[in-house]
Amino acid sequence: MKIKIAKKQFDVLPIPAINYLLYSVLGVLAACFLIDSVVITSLEDQWKICSNSWRSDNHKILEQMKARNLADEKCPIWRSNGFPVSPECPKSKRILVMGDSFAWGHGHSNLNNIWWRQLQRELQRRGYNDVEVIGAGLGGAPTRSELKWAKQLVPVYKPDAVIFGYVTNDPDEGESSTSKVGYVQEVPMPPDDFPRRYKLMISSIFPNLADELFVVLRNTNRGNKVAKAALGQEGTDFAGWELQILKGKNWRDYTHTIEQLGSYAQSLPVPVFAVTLPCCTYDHQPLGDHQTLSDKIREYYTIRYQPVEKLFEQNHIKWYDALDQFLAFAKDDKRMESKDPPLWLGITPINGHPGPLGTHAHAYKAADVLEANYPQCLGKKTAPVDNVDKVHINDWVPAEISFQQDDKHIFFVYPNVDTDMLTMPIRKPYVQLNLELPAAVRQITIGGADLKAANIYISSDNATKHYDDGSVVELGKKKGSYLKWNLPVNERTARVNTIRIWAEFKGLDHRLLMDVVTSK
Repeated sequence: MKIKIAKKQFDVLPIPAINYLLYSVLGVLAACFLIDSVVITSLEDQWKICSNSWRSDNHKILEQMKARNLADEKCPIWRSNGFPVSPECPKSKRILVMGDSFAWGHGHSNLNNIWWRQLQRELQRRGYNDVEVIGAGLGGAPTRSELKWAKQLVPVYKPDAVIFGYVTNDPDEGESSTSKVGYVQEVPMPPDDFPRRYKLMISSIFPNLADELFVVLRNTNRGNKVAKAALGQEGTDFAGWELQILKGKNWRDYTHTIEQLGSYAQSLPVPVFAVTLPCCTYDHQPLGDHQTLSDKIREYYTIRYQPVEKLFEQNHIKWYDALDQFLAFAKDDKRMESKDPPLWLGITPINGHPGPLGTHAHAYKAADVLEANYPQCLGKKTAPVDNVDKVHINDWVPAEISFQQDDKHIFFVYPNVDTDMLTMPIRKPYVQLNLELPAAVRQITIGGADLKAANIYISSDNATKHYDDGSVVELGKKKGSYLKWNLPVNERTARVNTIRIWAEFKGLDHRLLMDVVTSK
């Protein structure tokens, strides 16, 4: 008797199907690679998205600002090793600017792009060279804190005028948790809902694509959590909260603060006034069918300024609105008519604090106000200064590079690791040196015992717009231990504002000597 054993039959995919599956997977991976390495980076470079590279740099800038700026709660005057401020004014006149993150410089890798530093430059451009502008403030500080600091600082620094830079969250009297977040701190994000294991795996292969994916998920699934953590109100975004602090108990408390400010201003023998600092809006709703970005910005700020302006004027504090000035500066840019998010108005695509266009517009308005109404605060008018014949570096990133400068040379130590070094917009780690005033540069040399190669990138003040938009010019990579770049004579080299240095080394000695020769 024969026993037949039934064999289990297994279906096996035919070879063409396996090939099709394999090619499909490879196609998806190739598409993801293309999006990650080309599409997203291109959009980053065009300032159309807030992706991983800008996000990383923004975090580094915030940490570096804490290292560069010695301002604190006790003395919020912006001061550093490269920008010392003493009670004795080195000039005949001094202007003190009070503020919050706009004065502290949140997001700025260049001190000289902050609005009160732009005011210093604008005044010198108009011939007022005998006046010093200093700034005081910490991120998140409301008007009540600025008033408290002014009472401490004015007797010490003896300004000839005090300017309060007004920002739309300044009326916060502590009713919400915004004031509890603390100065110069970021709101901690709740834990990510996406499984950590898979998140790390995707991020290691496609860092840019993963960043965009997780940001979308974060904004979609955790928006209310963040609003609650930052503002203490479930489902209320920042734009809505700005309107809420103009009502109820917070508004009554703010009214009392401004009454105190008015009394204090009247007691001083020097002018005290407020200048608004408009820029981006925090309303993320898309533009209407017939609405331009200019329309949206004007509507956003007008409704927030009107009650505060009336309150200031009732208490005899002069109020000067820079909104028209800002929109006039921005109107020539075709992007103002676009319906794309206005990322270019910020310092970087990830940081909505006023970028160079905004800070210069604010400075221009304040200079107009001073020149027209308070000329006694500006000193004697002399020859205008637009650029200088001697390079002086007053700010640098990273902060810890052992920077020194004498009459002939610049010395610094290039970092051994790129942890604290910025990378955008050149996508390489670099040391950034910021000039106190723009200079006409004709030659740059760098030397070091273990220097292997280097490249220089410059950004410049525009000859007609008078601010640095952050666009860079590459001077070219050179190899060797002593390198020289001769710069052509053109508009970019006539007003160099920032010098970025990328370098490679063949040993452990990262000390560099740098010379910058001007044409004057």
